[in-house]
Amino acid sequence: MAEPNTRWVNAVLIADHTMGSLGLFTLMPVVAVLLADQFPDAGAVAVGAALFCYMVAQGLSALLLSQWLPRFSYVASMTTSVLLSALGFGLLPYARTFTVAVLALFVAGLGVSVHFVLSRVLIAELVTDEIGRHRVYSALQIALNAAATAGPFIAGFCYVAGSGDGRLLLGIVTVCYVLAGVTIVTGLPRGARPRAPATRWPISRAVLRFAVRDGAARRVVLITMLGSFVYAQFFTAFALLVAKTVSADMLRGVLLAGPAIAIVVLQALVTRGVNEWQRRGVRPFAVLAGAAFLFGLSMLVLGAGLAPMLGALAGVLLFSFAEMLFTPMVSTAFAGLAIPSQLEAFNLRQVAWTSGEALGSWCGGSVFLALYVAGAAPAYWLTLGGCTVVAVGVLVLSDRARVAVPGGIR
Repeated sequence: MAEPNTRWVNAVLIADHTMGSLGLFTLMPVVAVLLADQFPDAGAVAVGAALFCYMVAQGLSALLLSQWLPRFSYVASMTTSVLLSALGFGLLPYARTFTVAVLALFVAGLGVSVHFVLSRVLIAELVTDEIGRHRVYSALQIALNAAATAGPFIAGFCYVAGSGDGRLLLGIVTVCYVLAGVTIVTGLPRGARPRAPATRWPISRAVLRFAVRDGAARRVVLITMLGSFVYAQFFTAFALLVAKTVSADMLRGVLLAGPAIAIVVLQALVTRGVNEWQRRGVRPFAVLAGAAFLFGLSMLVLGAGLAPMLGALAGVLLFSFAEMLFTPMVSTAFAGLAIPSQLEAFNLRQVAWTSGEALGSWCGGSVFLALYVAGAAPAYWLTLGGCTVVAVGVLVLSDRARVAVPGGIR
């Protein structure tokens, strides 16, 4: 098989991610409202459980299929994945029972999970240098956030809260995923498939031992868990703070869409700067540590007692810059670990990211709300920010005395 044209594959993946992300971020801003409208007797706890099932499926369900993915080409598996998302989301407004709706969300999340993992594995196997990988992962980050900027406006136009009728909205979401599938079929190289790992498990015991014993791998896993934990606060605790303290709809929209807009405008510039750091020998862990420090600093600013709007704006600015550093570099860091199978490496990435994000979402949605009701919201931000900064410091100090396992996995 001829070597694929790397630039063409990158362009196809960017188009594919733009369409798929547009579908996803058109639904996500209103999915909780849609479920509550469609099943008014289900209750808030059930709606929350459904969203939790979706988030788990989106983050980890690809691991269930890990041993079968190398048997099929990227085209076949990635096309099937986006069509699964189209099917799951498309069936959602026609679900007659809440259980069927949860199953539809799980199917959609499974498709999102497989697509995410395989697209990153494809880049890691096709692009062999860290700088090149980081450049492509950053381009996907821009595509995703462009969709995240447009999606809420499409959702607001297509779905009227209280109507209970999500057929138009979910029809548009389905079309987006089908178009992503068409892009994959017509653009990606046929025949290429992921390299099979040496184990039937999603993550082998050898890789787990390596992640625990090798200092560099261990620090990448820990900084990813820490950063994704704090990253989750923006969509939970910060969103709750804005909803309860900012009365103007336009200002709420600007604050919540701020990171996505900043990424679309500034990610390419930040990526060029990070690539220059990499050329000078700066390792992915150092970039991740700096980003996690900025996440923590943004939390400290929110709890510093500034005027509410000033504090929120400063927090969003710091968070946005941290996200531009953090998210693409996580994939770059895991792709560069001394793990023979990129599929295993990205399965490990999914476990690290999802565990941090899931715990962070729970903390931001429950602990923050309890403290806010008690009038102690600043304590939440100060404690979280302080612990994050200290944890980053501990990891950086341990990195100075790093001892790697010779030869990687043995």
